[in-house]
Order: sequence, then C-alpha cells, then structure tokens
Amino acid sequence: MGHVTWLTIIFGSIPEAFFILLIAVTSIGYKVDFKKIFVMSVIEGIFFYLYMNYLALPVDIHSWIVTIILILLIHFFFKIDLKSCFIGITFATMISFLIQYLNLIYIYILNLKYINLLENEILRILFFYPSLILLGIVAFIIYKKNIVFYKFYMNKENMDYIVDNKAISTMFLILNFIMIVVFDMYVKIFENDIFSLKEKINLIIVACLFLLLFLVLMMIFRFVDKNIKKQYETILIEKSLEDMKKNINILKKQRHDYLRHMQIISSLLDDDKFDSAKDYIDNLTDYINSEAKYIDTGNTFLNAVISLKEEQSKHRQIEFKTNVKSKIIELKIPNFEICNIVSNVIDNAFDALDEIEQNNKYVELTIYGDELCYIFKLKNNGEKIEFIDRVFEEGFSTKKGKDRGFGLYIVRQTLEKYKSSIFVESDEKITEFSIVIPKY
Repeated sequence: MGHVTWLTIIFGSIPEAFFILLIAVTSIGYKVDFKKIFVMSVIEGIFFYLYMNYLALPVDIHSWIVTIILILLIHFFFKIDLKSCFIGITFATMISFLIQYLNLIYIYILNLKYINLLENEILRILFFYPSLILLGIVAFIIYKKNIVFYKFYMNKENMDYIVDNKAISTMFLILNFIMIVVFDMYVKIFENDIFSLKEKINLIIVACLFLLLFLVLMMIFRFVDKNIKKQYETILIEKSLEDMKKNINILKKQRHDYLRHMQIISSLLDDDKFDSAKDYIDNLTDYINSEAKYIDTGNTFLNAVISLKEEQSKHRQIEFKTNVKSKIIELKIPNFEICNIVSNVIDNAFDALDEIEQNNKYVELTIYGDELCYIFKLKNNGEKIEFIDRVFEEGFSTKKGKDRGFGLYIVRQTLEKYKSSIFVESDEKITEFSIVIPKY
C-alpha cells in the first residue's frame, strides 16, 4: 500500500477506527465512553502509521493485524473478555468492509485506477470519504438506537436461558476468517491496473454474497434477540410471582395473629371481663405502634409497598427506616410502575445485606422534593459495589446464581421512559441510590 502520511492517519485511519470501535462496543451491550474510544482510535492510528512505514511485514496480513490490535484495545480499556471483544470487532469490521465494497463499485463507475489513488493522497482520501461518512452514519444509528447483538456479560451461570456462547463464537470466528479473506481478494483485484469485465462481475458477485451473509446473520440475531426477550419476560413474571407469594404469606401471618387477638378479646368479653379486655386492647395497640409505624407518603400504593417491605425486613433481620420529608401529591409515573421501581431498589438493598455477616444492618428510604421534582434516596450499609459503572446493565449482577441482574436494569429503563433518572454512589461504608422524578 506504500508510504502513509499523517494526513491519511488524521483524516482516514483515526475516524475509521473510531466508528468501528463505536459499533463494536455498542453491539456487545457495553456502555460507550467516547473519550476512551477516541484515545483508542489515536493509538490505532499511530500503530497503523508505524506499521505501514517502518515494519517490514506483508501487506496481506494488514487486516488481521488491525483486527487483533482493535480487539486488544477494547479488552484493555473496557475490561471486557477477549471473546466478546472479538465478536464486537468482527461485527463492526464486517459493516466497514461491506461499505468499502459498495464504495469500490462507486470508484469503478468513475473509471478510476488504484495506482492513481495511491499516487495522489488527497484524491485517495476524497474518494474513500463517502464510505467513511456512511460508516459514521451507521455507527451513530447503532449507538443512538442502542442496537445490541451480543451481550458481553453472558457467562456459565446464565447460559441456561441464553443462547449457546460457543455456537456464537464459532460462527463469528468463521465469519471473520471469510470476511478478511474476501477483503484480501478485494484488495488484489483493486490493485490491478486494468479491470476486465470478468473481474468487475466477480467483484460485484462477491459484494452481493457478502451482503447476503450480513443480512442472514442479522436475521439470525433478530430471532435470537426475540427469544432472549421472551425468556427475560418469563424470568420477570416468575420473580413477580415469587414476591407476591412472600407478601401473601406475610398477610396470612398477620391475619392469623389478628384472629387470635380477636378470639382472646371475644373470650374476655363473653366472661364479662371488660376491664381485662380493655387492658388487652391497650397493650395490643401499644405493641402494634411500637412494632410498625404507619408511613404516609401521600401515595396509597407506595404506603402499601413500604408496609410490606417493613414486614419483610423483620424476617431478614434488617432495620428498615423511612423518612418522608415531602408527601407525593401527583406523579407522572403510573402507580404500578412507581411501586415496581421502589420495590426493586429496596429488594436489591435487602439482597446485598443478606450476603454479608454483620450486625446493625439497615436500609433507609428518604423521600423529599422541591418545586421541580421528587427525589427518592435509598441507602444501605452493605459492601461497596465494585463494578459501579455496570450496575444498571442488563444481566449484570454481583450476586451468585442465574436469573440475576434484571431488577435495576428494568428500573432504569422504566425511569428513562418517563424522563426520570437513577444514580448510585458506593464506598466501603454506604451505598446510596438516588431516583429523580420531574414533576412536570
């Protein structure tokens, strides 16, 4: 490919690497960090400059080396396993190569020759910029629409209800090999000074086959994605049913206790022991008031959720504190969804405390607001969250076992639907979630 100048690196290699990395990181379901991606793109650009100008390596292995470098960069900067990095880069470079195929046909139509583009760097950059612009458009569409084709968090614990990891990895390995070999064929044909009709037809056929392969792969992943979503829905329904069973058992116990108290009072009244009945009722009232303090949030449904969570906390030996500084007059989030949000965040705090052995475990819910929004703060004295930037990601969980990592993800998705937000801070002593819900 010859000598490469910094002009090509700055206006060609770095932007192309940026778009490929953006697609790769988004497509495997990881949170995009544009600063990291930019730094990675610059590093790839510098490597490409050194490789093309100073390393005596065959040009044919260029695509393989660049692919390996991009995989290692994602692995180092984002701490994602190599297999997921490989799948993300394969998907991204597949899109890039497909666009370059289309760009090659465009260059053919203009009857340009490879040698002419090599000799004129500005001309080369200009004629390859349509493919670069198109790649950028595709990259930002994938980012904005949050198109995810593979979840980097898939592991042995939740493979029971997710697609087979090995099958996906093998498919991408074969695809990557075919893609790079075909792209090398594209370079070989493009290097010819004279393009015969046969070569042009072969190139178009290869491009069409590559497009067909790409479309088939996308159809497969759409099918897989639908199945995964159905399995997620089943998991959520099972979790809701489990919570309902727990709540029903608590209500049954309370009903049993109240019936027993009513029987005792009725017995005392039948024996005309009115003073004893009055004393029993007074003592029972004092006991109930000391055990459970009624909390009025201004929302009847939230009151019920908090009451049930208070009862659950006793069985889990966790002190549950509630502090309502501002009553909720009206929420733009439906009652059943705000109950799910609060319930999920509280359950997450309970689960975190269940996994540690210490005294004086507590969860504290504070509700307050101002003229613009309501704020729910929920803190607990559990252990520090190590991977705090991933805590709201679908399927991620610090807890063991399958069917984990969906509660907080659902909370964030629901809040974003109503232009609301959730944040988390965590250190060695306190973990605190903050939910901000605008009033208007």
